[in-house]
Amino acid sequence: MKSIRRQLTTALLAVFVALQGAGLLVLFIVARKGTISEFDDALRAKALAVSTLIVEGPEGLRTDVAAFFIGVGDITDIEPVLNGPSPESYLRFLQEFHHHGRKNYFEVWDADGRRIARSESLGKGDLPRRTYRADKPLVWDLEVGHEPSRAVGFIFRPQLTGGADPNTRSTHEVQVVVAAEREALDEKLLRLELLTAGCGLALLGATLWAMPRILRRGLQPLNRLGEDVARIDAGSLAMRFPTEDAPAELHVIIDRLNGLMARLEESFERERRFSADVAHELRTPLAELRGMAECALKWPESRDPTTDQETLAIARQMETMVEHMLALARGDQGQLEARFEKVSLDAVVASAWRGLAPRAAERKVNARLAVDAVSASADPSLLRAILNVVLENAVDYTPSGSEISIQVLDEGGQPAIRIANPAPELTPDDVGKIFDRFWRKESARSGGLHLGLGLSLASAYAAAMGWTMSAELDAQHRLVLSLQGIPPGTA
Repeated sequence: MKSIRRQLTTALLAVFVALQGAGLLVLFIVARKGTISEFDDALRAKALAVSTLIVEGPEGLRTDVAAFFIGVGDITDIEPVLNGPSPESYLRFLQEFHHHGRKNYFEVWDADGRRIARSESLGKGDLPRRTYRADKPLVWDLEVGHEPSRAVGFIFRPQLTGGADPNTRSTHEVQVVVAAEREALDEKLLRLELLTAGCGLALLGATLWAMPRILRRGLQPLNRLGEDVARIDAGSLAMRFPTEDAPAELHVIIDRLNGLMARLEESFERERRFSADVAHELRTPLAELRGMAECALKWPESRDPTTDQETLAIARQMETMVEHMLALARGDQGQLEARFEKVSLDAVVASAWRGLAPRAAERKVNARLAVDAVSASADPSLLRAILNVVLENAVDYTPSGSEISIQVLDEGGQPAIRIANPAPELTPDDVGKIFDRFWRKESARSGGLHLGLGLSLASAYAAAMGWTMSAELDAQHRLVLSLQGIPPGTA
């Protein structure tokens, strides 16, 4: 089973670990490069200092500290060359190349490769003669006496002595290579690597510890919502989920859930009303049947010949109710099938009215027909059933001596049927309930000709054909039932 929390945790951990790893790697590379650059800068500074010790006089190239470099002179006897560093700087600098100091090495050659000077720390070894211009020294790694080291080499022109200008440079080129053991550098780099790895592990551990807890806390509103949903049953459909304290991301879900709860509540309430109405409607005919059966058993000699006719009428009424209820159930489940064909609405309406004309004449109800030759796509059987229901209601509920208006017209290419009858007792609130099952305006729910299912069934038939059915009260306080059809060939 997929888990949003697990997916988020995995994805966020992967992203954070990747970002942290990339960040630490970049920092390590920058710090490592800076550490090596710092070491190289110090190495170049030593090489430049060595180059200042080499001068050229009338007798040729020389250095005043050669005796110290070969290990037979004393550092206190060394005097700086012209324009060179101070004696204190010499002291610190030269001590690095003495055999008692740190392992630093240098070697100087003239243009022909003859050695001019070298440090005592080299012992019997030599440095490789790899040089480049002074403005672009060559830096590389090497081993001196099996010790990992790093060297810098470049070519320069020494200072001339004995001339008028102390800054005059010789025309001869001199090569110098200065090396230093990289043990201190390697120790720094190792500490940097360990520090980076330690920070990475610490960040990874902190992320692994914090991320699930942050997500768990962040998903608590969703968990609470799930728990509230789990507690819902048929008796708590009136409950609504609050949005005040919920995160903004859950507002849409909560609104949808509240809408679903409202629809469920309405559906359950409708089903409860329907069940109650069915029980109420069936109770009276069943009581009548029971009463007639008890009378027939108790006084068989006084049996009325009309009893069987009344029993048959009650049975037919109950059968009609059951058939209507089954048809409504099929309509609710979308199982009503319509067989479409081109139908002349004027002919169907006229035929339906002819079947009810005698009934209307008995109640002195007249009909005013205004029918145009309009065709529609419909199921003839369902359409005839709809018209029978609507026209029966109009005839039976219209006050005696009134007039019913029946129209068939084309409204902008859409076929329509409009049937209006006076309804003095109806209110606008009643019109909103007129398609409800078992709803009737009369206070008594039994003893009439109508079951309160006709218009509900007619609306279901219309929906099965893709038609729309509506009701309204017009300015003359007439109930107007409208059927909006579909043009031929569009079903």
